[in-house]
Order: sequence, then C-alpha cells, then structure tokens
Amino acid sequence: MTKNILYIPLDERPCNYKYPQLLADMVDDINLLAPPIEYMGKKKQPADMEKLWTWVFENAADCDYAILSIDTLVYGNIINSRIHHLTFEQAENYLNNIKKIKDINPMIEIHAFNLVARVANNNNDSEDPDYWKTYGTRIWRYSYLMDKIHRECASISEEQDLELLEEEIPNEYMDDFLSRRKINRYVNLMCIDMVKSSIIDYLVIPKDDTAEYGFAALDQMKIAKKITEYNLMHRIMVYPGADEVGCVLFARIFNGVKRYIPKIHIHYSSILGPSIVPKYEDRPLHEGIKAQIASLGGICVHDAQNSDLLLAVHSPGKYMIESFDQYAKDITFFSYNNLHEFLSYIKYYIETLQKPCAIADVAFANGADNDLMLYANELGILENICAYGGWNTAQNTIGVVLSQAVIYSYYNEFKGGRGENQKSEQLLVRKLIEDWLFQSNVLHQMIKQKDTFSYIDPYDVGDYRDEVSMYILECLQEEVKKKFNGEFCGKKIEIEKLKLPWNRIFEIDFNIRFGEGI
Repeated sequence: MTKNILYIPLDERPCNYKYPQLLADMVDDINLLAPPIEYMGKKKQPADMEKLWTWVFENAADCDYAILSIDTLVYGNIINSRIHHLTFEQAENYLNNIKKIKDINPMIEIHAFNLVARVANNNNDSEDPDYWKTYGTRIWRYSYLMDKIHRECASISEEQDLELLEEEIPNEYMDDFLSRRKINRYVNLMCIDMVKSSIIDYLVIPKDDTAEYGFAALDQMKIAKKITEYNLMHRIMVYPGADEVGCVLFARIFNGVKRYIPKIHIHYSSILGPSIVPKYEDRPLHEGIKAQIASLGGICVHDAQNSDLLLAVHSPGKYMIESFDQYAKDITFFSYNNLHEFLSYIKYYIETLQKPCAIADVAFANGADNDLMLYANELGILENICAYGGWNTAQNTIGVVLSQAVIYSYYNEFKGGRGENQKSEQLLVRKLIEDWLFQSNVLHQMIKQKDTFSYIDPYDVGDYRDEVSMYILECLQEEVKKKFNGEFCGKKIEIEKLKLPWNRIFEIDFNIRFGEGI
C-alpha cells in the first residue's frame, strides 16, 4: 500500500526542496508531497505563511507521515529564522497550528526539525541581519568568549578581549540579536513539549554552522536539560547539520515503512579523521556520523561481512580546510592521508563482497577533493559506487549520502541488481557534477578570474543572472567532456536549464538528461 508523506522544506533551494523528492523518485511505494515552490519564498523573502499553512491543512488528511521544517512554518525559512521580528505570541500561534494537523489527522506521524540558530563567523549580511556586514565576526567572537568564560576555561587575555568587544559592538545590534535568539530558543523548547505530548512523534534539533563554544552551545545545554528531564532521548536528537535533514528524515521514514535497519560499515581515508572536529561543527567527525546513522534508523557495524553497505569517508588528515584552499594544501594532506589504501578498500568491498559503497568526501568544506576524484575516476570507481557527496559542511554531505545509500542498499539487498536503481544512478551523476565539477572546478575558476567577473557581486549577480548561468553551464558541459568523455556508465550526459537559486554563484540548480536515448 502506497504511503504519503507531507513535506515542508527548510527553504526552496534544491538541497532542501529537490533532493528529498529525488530520493522519493527512487522508491516504489512512497509519495512525497511538497507545497508549490512559489509558496516557499526566496532567501530573505519569507514563505507565504497563509498559503503554506492552508496547503498543509488541505493535504494533511491524506498523508500517513509529515516531515516538517519548524523554521519554515514559524519564521518563513532558514534565513528568516535569523532575521525575523516575531513576538513570543506570534511564534506560539504558528506552533499551535501543528496541533491542528493532528486534529485533522490523528494517525499522521510527524517528524519535525528545528534548528539551533547559528552565529556566523564572517562579515557578510547576505544570510544574516544587515549589521552582520560590519559586526558579524565580532559578534561570533563575543558569543564564543561568553561561553568559554561561562565554562571557566577562558584565559585572562580572552576575558580582556570580551570587554573590548562589548565596547565595540553597538548595544542596539546586540540587543536585536539576543532578543531573536530568545524567541528561537523558546521555539526549540516548545517543540520538546510537543514531543512530550505526542503532537510531534520524532524531533531533530540540528545545530546550524556551529562551534564548540558559543550561544549555540549554551542553547544546547538548555535543550539537553529539558530532553533529559522529560526522558525523551529516544525521540529527540541534537547534532550538527541543517540542509540534509529533510533527506535524512525521508530515509528514516523509508526504513520504518520497509522495516529495514541498515547495517553500515565505515572506512576512513585517514587515521585521525574520526577524531577531527570539522569546520562549522562542534564534535569529532565520527560522532557526527553516528548521529546521522542513528537519526535515519541505521546502526554502525565493524564487520564488513555483516554489513549492508560501506560508507567510505574521505576524511581530513590533520585538520579541515576549505575546498578553495586545496591548491595550497600542505604536506600533511598527503602524509596523514592514504588515498591508495582508501580506494583499494572500496574496490575490494564492491568487487569481493558485492555490496554497495557510498563515498562521503569531507576532507574539505564546500567542495570535493580533486586528487581523490581524479584518482577514483581513473580506477573506474565512480561508476561503481551508489552515492557520492562533497558539499558544504561534513554533516550536510554525510546526511544526504547516507540517505541515498540506505535506500539503494535496501533494493540491492532485497530486489536484485543495479538496473532497478536508475533514479539513484541519475542522482549520483547530479552530485558528481554539482559537488565535484562545479564546486571544486568551475566555481574555483570563476572566483580566480577576478578580472572577468570584477563587475559582478558573487553574493548577488543581479541583472547578470542569465550571463553567469550560461557561463557556468558552458563550463560544466566542458568539464563533463573532459572528466567523463560526455558519458557515465555508457550513458550520455546532458545538462539543461541551469539556474542560480539565490541569484549568487555558490549554488546551482539544473536538469539532467541521462541515458542512451539522448
């Protein structure tokens, strides 16, 4: 019997709106219902809340499950969770609408997620309040030092730094920021109450662009205390992430429907990799991976023979850097990492054990490792893996890769060979193009060519959208010819209708024509 899932994404970008639908396309008996994209708003323009909630109420009766972004349903999307001016009463009114979903359909199972608001470590206001352009890094530093002092592990010089920051940051900006965080924290805690009362059946509280110290860590302490007080550890998870959670919760529901508990074997490319704290995260890489696996309903196993799939993690050697900086990486990226053994193990697992393997490429943030990808492509490995990712933060990558891989592994195990996973193969090609060819090649070229694009703001290309889109499309088509000779697994690749979702150069959307008949 076909199951229906009502889905409210975190925003309208492909990673949130489109990726879960691509996963649903791989599945034979689960439909994913998302609102019309025009309801979702765009970047700093919030979703049309009246139309969005009307759509939810109209469709809830026909659904067995719901995946709900609380940030969208309360603030309008992820960006507006950082810039809103809601009162406590307004936020609570939106939350009360979730109760109405259960009134309409008492049997619907609600899986929700609500971010711990980030404190971005940059001077850029494209995704944050306007004053972030001048004071963003200082507010981040203030947040970091406040928590460190609170935990009594700050140095005297750090205490002095905090005093200077208090003088430098205008009170009106700090008051605005802190008052908004109070609302956000209130919403987080209200969601826990809703789990306790079984309005929300399962809750993920992702920590967006987080760090070991800071306001997000302070918020987590209050959240963790309430989760423990209510004894809800089995129904609420808190871990780094954001844009991958829609995919993870879809995979969780899929596994529940199929009564499938995927056994996942993990292999790293570096010995220190599991213990390295990735950029924009607050815990060792391996702990983040375990959280993602638990969140989607799987388990880690150490015995390859007893596993359902391999998660091959290309991890940092000693520390993580941005993908853009990989051309100037130091010797430790070779001496503390072993690509030869890593890729040999992948070949062994696929060829000898004949089980699916997925690659999570998280040695760098925001893009693939060209050395890994060129080597894997030369060995023919890329055509034999079931999923790949190398985008944004480590947990963004890992969550999406795992979601695709566990669905693939279910059908591989119970329904036969690769031919039944054509939609999965198409998603794999998309991620290779997006995370490798675009993020680590075309985007790098554009940023380096300052003379060519000196007249364009990379965060808002304005009226140059069509020109930039066409340039990226032509470059990607050339990369596909160069890296894959224009085809993958004997099927031709064509990229069409390339767009810039947020009118900036850092992410793209596109369609793929992939197959023998094009």
